[in-house]
Amino acid sequence: MYKNDYVVKLPDTDAAGILFFANYIKSAHEAYESFMEEIDYSLRYIIDDSDIFILIAHAEADYKSSLRLEDRYSIDINVFKIGKTSFGLNYSFVKDQKEIAVVKTIHVVTDKKTGKPQRLPEKLLDGLKRFQA
Repeated sequence: MYKNDYVVKLPDTDAAGILFFANYIKSAHEAYESFMEEIDYSLRYIIDDSDIFILIAHAEADYKSSLRLEDRYSIDINVFKIGKTSFGLNYSFVKDQKEIAVVKTIHVVTDKKTGKPQRLPEKLLDGLKRFQA
């Protein structure tokens, strides 16, 4: 499991001071960026130096409780699926050891030139396996 710590900031809340629902996806994506750096496959590397793109093919969120302004929470990431051309990540939003929300994303590796699905590169596969549930 990979873990990032966060604090709910004012711009991320709605008028009631609750984390706006779409910002769960935004926070998950920020955690994804850190996760990809951790496995030595940063988004900068993908954009500038690789022959592939990693696209989000599916995203979903389940909300169990609210996060409010200044709440401290973590996002715990684990890899729940590794396929030939895709992988799935589970983002568990945790406050005070209680799961508040879950975001799941499915990512597909594609060739930059053709847009066609590609096999997961070995380096990416090795990194993902380190955090497989």
